[in-house]
Amino acid sequence: MFGILSAMDGGLLDLLTLGGYLDGTAEFWLWSTLLLLIAEIFTAGFFLGALAICTLLTAGGALWFSPGWQVAFFAASSIGSLLWVRPVFANLLSPKKTATNTSALLGQAGTVVVQVPAGGQGRVRLANEEWRATAAAELNVGDAVKVLAVAGNTLTVDRA
Repeated sequence: MFGILSAMDGGLLDLLTLGGYLDGTAEFWLWSTLLLLIAEIFTAGFFLGALAICTLLTAGGALWFSPGWQVAFFAASSIGSLLWVRPVFANLLSPKKTATNTSALLGQAGTVVVQVPAGGQGRVRLANEEWRATAAAELNVGDAVKVLAVAGNTLTVDRA
């Protein structure tokens, strides 16, 4: 009976022996996954983590694929993972850049509180703060303005 089973190329024999799970290839891929995840802790950029995902998928495929196909699957999934999964995780894990100090004022709306002559200086209120302001055109008290630029403690504004 075993002669018949061993003569079969894959198929029933692989099913009876659980494919790669009894010949050790799945164990190899699982150990590789563990080692890559441990190494990822000490590196930046999610490079090894992306490869660890591929080794885990390959370990799952060891039930159906021969070792040669496992290596091919790992190579193809590694390329895909490095091109798609790694950038997605890198974006999710990177801190978002928040504008601070005066750069946070760009684009904000305010109100003129002291008339701003064309090319001269006046004052505008943004939220609860007053700022020195300049403008290309004359702005009257009460006009709604938008911040175009910041130079030191002077804002360049225009009508909103």
